[in-house]
Amino acid sequence: MKFVCLFQTDPMVTDPDTGSLAGMLPPDLLGWNAVKTIPLAVPADLYSYMDGGAELYLSYGFREAISRTYVKQGQPEVVVELYDLSEPRNAFGVFSHARETENLHLGQGACSIPGAVFFWKDKYYISISSWESAAESDDFTLALGRHIDKEITRTGNIPDLVNLLPEEGLVPFGYLYFHHYVWLNSYFYITDANLFKIDDGTNALVARYEDNDQRRYLLLIEYQDPGTTGEAFAAFAKEFFPGGLSEGCVRMKDGTWLAASHSGNVLAAVFNASSRESAGRLLTGVLKKYQTGYPKKN
Repeated sequence: MKFVCLFQTDPMVTDPDTGSLAGMLPPDLLGWNAVKTIPLAVPADLYSYMDGGAELYLSYGFREAISRTYVKQGQPEVVVELYDLSEPRNAFGVFSHARETENLHLGQGACSIPGAVFFWKDKYYISISSWESAAESDDFTLALGRHIDKEITRTGNIPDLVNLLPEEGLVPFGYLYFHHYVWLNSYFYITDANLFKIDDGTNALVARYEDNDQRRYLLLIEYQDPGTTGEAFAAFAKEFFPGGLSEGCVRMKDGTWLAASHSGNVLAAVFNASSRESAGRLLTGVLKKYQTGYPKKN
């Protein structure tokens, strides 16, 4: 079978401060033993390993990965997947897809659900799961996560753009970070085309906000220069509001409101708002944060 990769990946490079991915995983722990290890060195390996889902990792800087299965008599198998995603922003981005909440102190952000733990640290994303939740396997899953956490000696930064999100009305953990346009419609359909010129040089967020009985959706994109920002906004305007905006807003055919603007390197747009006031308020909150030098905490 021939695999066609739509995403560019860097050649495999071993991190000298961390060692090989296999070296970060124990051969045995708490009476559990590793029985199968699958190295995932190139995109074709990833496509062969998983039934769908490879594109997620390929769009977030996939460099290499490893899968290892642990067993203990009378317990469900536990599988750990450790991904090297080249940069911390990529590991955080994949985690933003997987998390439902952040309810565990592990790595730089972690989510625990019955039978599984997901977390990220530095440029690594880690998934540990079993086909059923049991007390002993859940304890092992957590212990394995802590082992890997200690093996990763460095930390990375969350993209500064996250700190530009207004807190009022934001759905808890309701935002997604990306830099490939395929994830633009993750929460709300906007367009299939790459109108916004999103690429590896951009940072982008889509976020969900409460709005009475419906949801507003905020799109934020940070470009490398104001010129590209202006070009992207012009392409967006031509498609969505060729007649222009009134005080930064326009009413769409379905009766919802869209608000949009750009300043410096940042483009912001609010979709599906219930009123002009609701759309404008969220957009204004973003622009004020940006123009006053939003906190770059990370």
